[in-house]
Amino acid sequence: MASPLSYSFFADRIQQRFRVTAHAGVELQLLEAEQVAASLPGHQAFTLLFSGPLPALPQDIYTLDAPAHGELDLFLVPVAREGDAIHYQAIFN
Repeated sequence: MASPLSYSFFADRIQQRFRVTAHAGVELQLLEAEQVAASLPGHQAFTLLFSGPLPALPQDIYTLDAPAHGELDLFLVPVAREGDAIHYQAIFN
């Protein structure tokens, strides 16, 4: 199994929902995982884009329950609103 904080871990989970553990009933759907140029040689850099319901969660570290894996702490930033959905980005570099 890929490391839970790797590009391949998230790329295998596109369209899956992650429960935000401190916010009852709030789930974020992983829309995309995109590899980007790493700032250091030998490091893996990527971005994640999630979508969730209104109201928007503020920029913060959130614990997400990853399907069939357990809990992951991610720093999420709200980056856009599309209809009744808020998009959040996480960056790994």
